[in-house]
Parts: sequence; C-alpha cells; structure tokens
Amino acid sequence: MKSTIKKAIKHLIGRDLWIRTNANLTTRFHGSHYGGWAVVEGSVNVESVIYSFGIGEDASFDLSLIEETDCTVHGFDPTPKSLAWVERNVRENRFVMHPWALGSEDGMLTLWLPDNPDHVSASLVSASNRSKGSFEAICRSLGSVMKELGHKKVDVLKMDIEGAEYGVIDALCKDGTISKVSQLLVEFHHRLEGFTKAQTLDAIRRLREKGFRIAWVSEVGHEVLFVRG
Repeated sequence: MKSTIKKAIKHLIGRDLWIRTNANLTTRFHGSHYGGWAVVEGSVNVESVIYSFGIGEDASFDLSLIEETDCTVHGFDPTPKSLAWVERNVRENRFVMHPWALGSEDGMLTLWLPDNPDHVSASLVSASNRSKGSFEAICRSLGSVMKELGHKKVDVLKMDIEGAEYGVIDALCKDGTISKVSQLLVEFHHRLEGFTKAQTLDAIRRLREKGFRIAWVSEVGHEVLFVRG
C-alpha cells in the first residue's frame, strides 16, 4: 500500500510515470520481493524457452520458474560480480549462465560499475552515481543469441539491463525479432540519471504497435509484463 501511494505521488508531481495494464490476464508472481517478476499463469512448461537478461545477485525468479515447471532458464549477465555470485550460489543445472550483455547488435560494450561497492548492476551510461571504473563486455543481439542457442522463439524474455532496454526494444521492433517473443518483461530505468520518461513512453508505444499489451506492472511501477496477442 505504501509503495502504491508513493507511486501515485511521484506521478502527480511529474517525477514518474503511471503505467497501467490493458490486458485482462491472470498472472503468477515468481521470486523474491526484490528480484521477482510475474508471468501469465500456466504459460510456462518444461519446453518453454526462457531468457533472463540481468541476474545481478538474485536468481529467485529464474529458480522459482524452474522449480514449478522443470523448464530451463538461460541467464545472462556480463558483470564480474554477478558471474561470481552465480558460481558460488546457484547449483541448479537447468539454470544456464552466459556472460553476455544484450544489445542492439553484436560487439563490445563499455559498462560502468556502481559507485556503491555493495551494489552489483553495471550501467550503459556513466552518471554521477557511477564510479570511474568500467569494463568491456561481450554484447549480443537477441537474434544472435537465439541462433547461437538454437532457438526459433522465446516464450519469456526478461530484461533488467540498466538502461540498455531502450536501444534493444528499438532494434527488436525495427528488425522484426520482437515477433518471436511471446512475453516480454522489462524494467524501465527512466528514474535514473541519463534516461528519460519520454524514452519509456516511446518504448511502450512501439511495443503496442507490434501487438503487445500490458498484463502486469510491479508495485513500484518500473517492472512491466508485455504479452503479445
């Protein structure tokens, strides 16, 4: 309730967006309060293709899906701290980790580390809350990843990629790869320095034009589930 009130206040004073659902679908939440997401209830099974970009130090969403459905989840995160955490803490064979960042095209990407050493997520931009430290990450487009892993479709695509979602959504809509995705989970980062509310609104508009509807929005209003059809 408190988070909903805070979200409403931020919307009223222009500091944040109020994103609303427009698909009447039943969803099921998986994972921790911090790292959890929702998918359409009953939509995931053992044969589903799940891509989870941006693991950080919380794989509770991925492990919950695996426990409930016996599916395989492909996790992606190039951040050294995240890779080390997964190596130490995840013992599930059906969680397959890849050290790649998601981008609009294949190549190398400079990512900036957080200023707070207790945090893990690296960002596409160097902002005031970022340290001067950065690293080079292997960047892959979604089409390239699908080809590498031998997948023709993606049933659930989760993107918590610290601002890179805007360029990725633009590329997916332009090249048509978005048509191969059934459910798209996105954390929007317009609240962070270097990104804007206009970018989020434009991304939502593009997805709606491609036939996606919004089936779930998190309590804080930044994590969104888009469903095609």
